[in-house]
Amino acid sequence: MKKILCFLLTVCMILGLAACGGAAAPSGAASPAEASSAEAASSAEAPAHETIGDVIPYEENRQHGYGEILFVYVFEKDGVYYRATAEMPADVSEALWALDYFDEEREQKIWDLVAPLAIGNFENLSERIPAQPELDALAGRTGQELLDDGWSIWSWNLDSMEFGMNHGPFAFTVVFEGTVEDPESFEEEQTAAFTVKSVAFEGLGDATSEVLDTEYAE
Repeated sequence: MKKILCFLLTVCMILGLAACGGAAAPSGAASPAEASSAEAASSAEAPAHETIGDVIPYEENRQHGYGEILFVYVFEKDGVYYRATAEMPADVSEALWALDYFDEEREQKIWDLVAPLAIGNFENLSERIPAQPELDALAGRTGQELLDDGWSIWSWNLDSMEFGMNHGPFAFTVVFEGTVEDPESFEEEQTAAFTVKSVAFEGLGDATSEVLDTEYAE
């Protein structure tokens, strides 16, 4: 079925702090890892992106998907996640859906068809990565509250109570309190009654469906 982006003064100040042994981070400041991630998201130079063909060469963490009218391409460049969305004319859509799934040249045929498509929406997804304090605030919520907020489960380890969950375009590791008495009969629905212990960002999840689901919701 079809379901489917003063320099010298600053240097002097930095050198001055280094000479004094550095300065302590202010209370509430982001951790070095969070600051590095935020800096990469805001300062990295976005690739040229007029057409899908402009971003196809970026293959790191590549994802792509399409519906009847939208084609979505997700990738990573210089540590930053981007998503490009283009509308497809009817002939391109029909040609994509007509491709043989077992054709050894299927992937190249997809790129040939979508390369000329004009990108209508280009997003820097890294700007949406939640800060750890925001994730920490989820502790104490129930699994049902996460599910109601659009979280979905894609994996679990009942020994550690670690669940792989997607939310928006990202993947997270969610650790729940407690244990499962009968792991052999566990079903996803039981997660609703669990209580969140911790949540950690992992990277890209299913970053195409967030867009494509809106197409089928219309």
